[in-house]
Amino acid sequence: MKALALSIALLTGVREGSDVKPIMHQLANYDIHVLAAELRDEVARRAFWLNCYNAFVQILLQQHKPDLTRDDIRRTFFQQRVITIAGLHLSLNDIEHGMLRYSKVWWSGGYLTDPFPDRWQRRLRVPLDYRIHFALNCGAASCPPIRCFSDSTLEQDLQLATSFFLDTETRVDTNECTIYASSIFNWYNGDFGGYDGVKKLILSHHGLDAGQHRAYRLEFLPYDWSVYEHYFSP
Repeated sequence: MKALALSIALLTGVREGSDVKPIMHQLANYDIHVLAAELRDEVARRAFWLNCYNAFVQILLQQHKPDLTRDDIRRTFFQQRVITIAGLHLSLNDIEHGMLRYSKVWWSGGYLTDPFPDRWQRRLRVPLDYRIHFALNCGAASCPPIRCFSDSTLEQDLQLATSFFLDTETRVDTNECTIYASSIFNWYNGDFGGYDGVKKLILSHHGLDAGQHRAYRLEFLPYDWSVYEHYFSP
């Protein structure tokens, strides 16, 4: 089974509650050169890492039962390198910020890139698409629902994820000229073109004039880090 199909099988198995250890074993022992060759296409590569991230979050939640409301435990949960893919020992942060955010330094708000990523990160990462923030589920109550991604429907599915997230996690008060938005837009504002980019995106989605973004202020909603497992899109 090819790598992208394995990532889909892994996430599907997690959703169905089946034994995914054989799939994890195949992914762990996958030939790294074959993986790079199969994921030459940027779309397939992005779908692969999205599926892997979302699947392994659920697997690790089951294994470790972390209290994500605690900063120290949350930091360890995302930084520990306990995921093995093609012989690479990865953390959730490595997948999110290294592979899916093109080696962004996680604490920099999207403004700094690691100047010295390792060889395989350079080969397997994908250019940043801000819509991944609406597709990655980190196991918290404020996260978007989990979807299974394939290369053939990735564009459509990312658009659906974006629309759903902007519908449910943002709102605009035109009387007060205030945009209320998920804290994700604050933490990673650089991925959206800065705070002006955030405002333009949200105003446009709600059918308002993005050109009037300077008249609005942003207010970020508290992020609920309570663990919420198995939140899959219907």
